[in-house]
Amino acid sequence: MSIYNLNIAITVNKKDLWFCRICVASIRYYYPEIAIYLIKDELNGKFSTHEIEKYWKVKLINFKQRKFGWSGAKMHFYCDVRFKGQNWLVLDADIVMIGRILDNDYVLNFESDVIVSEEFHTAYESDWFTQTYFDYNKIKAEFPTYTYPGYTFNCGQLFCKGAFLSKEVLGPFFDFEKTPGWKMAHLLPLVDQSVFNLLFPQLSEKNKLKVGRAKYMIWGEDHSVLNEIPLSSITDGKTYPYLIHWAGCIRNPSLKQMNRSDILIFFEKYYYSIVALGTLKQTARTAVSSFWGFLRFIKRTVVDAKIKMR
Repeated sequence: MSIYNLNIAITVNKKDLWFCRICVASIRYYYPEIAIYLIKDELNGKFSTHEIEKYWKVKLINFKQRKFGWSGAKMHFYCDVRFKGQNWLVLDADIVMIGRILDNDYVLNFESDVIVSEEFHTAYESDWFTQTYFDYNKIKAEFPTYTYPGYTFNCGQLFCKGAFLSKEVLGPFFDFEKTPGWKMAHLLPLVDQSVFNLLFPQLSEKNKLKVGRAKYMIWGEDHSVLNEIPLSSITDGKTYPYLIHWAGCIRNPSLKQMNRSDILIFFEKYYYSIVALGTLKQTARTAVSSFWGFLRFIKRTVVDAKIKMR
């Protein structure tokens, strides 16, 4: 039994199943007994997670609904009263753990409703901010009481209490009966990331949500930080208690084109070292991925070029 009063949930769909395997292996590398659950989104098609469940002691969280779309499954999870009173780390599949993050004080002494990985930006009226979160001036016009709190956060990883939100609170932004369920896309284009960066500070000001802040995520293209992290420090688990999130980055199952592919390859090898016929499966899956990648390359360079010439 785990000594940690926390569970981990990973959202996964057919297209990022390969990344989910790496994510699970990275967690298990540091925490062999922590409870891990998958939340499957079948909007891109049905897929099996039996291998992950069997060899990595992972279970499923099931909803009546099977198809959710971009970040939709997490909205159902955040409001689900089945998980009330529990502590969770909720992850996108394109994330890798590179240290014993659960040993941090803010996790062991879990006092907030939600803990975000904070980023600090002063240029909240810039084009970059608009593309990453929302258009500040449009938001201010629509929500006059909103005040920029001085920080932002990516929503691919959140520590949170079970059922820390309600459908009533999320109702103006998300329709739980539709797929996709997001509302106000013209104002909040980055779905949960836009919504939560608007909503959490407002709820916090009204004392309706206790928001904790820490720095526990490193962006997958943050070369200035990642290039200074030696692989040996990751394997010891103590030096860098963080998550790496490849949000908006080059993502390819062959891994070699991705920043810090050595980290990904390390955990992928660990995954297949546990799975029966692991080397064979890894080789076959890499070959299939490369084949489809080659076809996509041909389409981009040949077919699309011919269309432009017409």
